[in-house]
Order: sequence, then structure tokens, then C-alpha cells
Amino acid sequence: MRIPRIESEALNGASYDAVHRVLTIEFESGSVYQYFDIEPELYAELEAAQPHPWRVVGARVKEHRYRRLR
Repeated sequence: MRIPRIESEALNGASYDAVHRVLTIEFESGSVYQYFDIEPELYAELEAAQPHPWRVVGARVKEHRYRRLR
């Protein structure tokens, strides 16, 4: 899976599947997580908050169900 790059000090990349409301994030560590039932507005905030998106929305994203892919 190819994750689009994002300008961030904590994230390598992020992508959003609007149909399934799944946010996929690759962290600087190389870990990749999928977060489920993410509102489109939350993803828009993440995109707009560069270069510090995780500081802005990370706590709200982590409230959602997730799974680690790697």
C-alpha cells in the first residue's frame, strides 16, 4: 500500500478512504495504523494543520477504533 506523503514532524504520510471512512497513517517510526469511522471533517483538519497535524487532531483520531498494519 502506498501512502501519500504529508508535511509533518511526526507523520510520513496519510490517506483517507471517504467511502469507508478509514484514515491510514504512517508514522515517522514506520508504523502504519488504520483508524475507523473517521469523519471527513477530521481528515480535512489533519490536512490543513500541516506541518503539525498530529498535534492538532491526534488526540481525537486516537479515540476511534484502530488496527496496526505494521
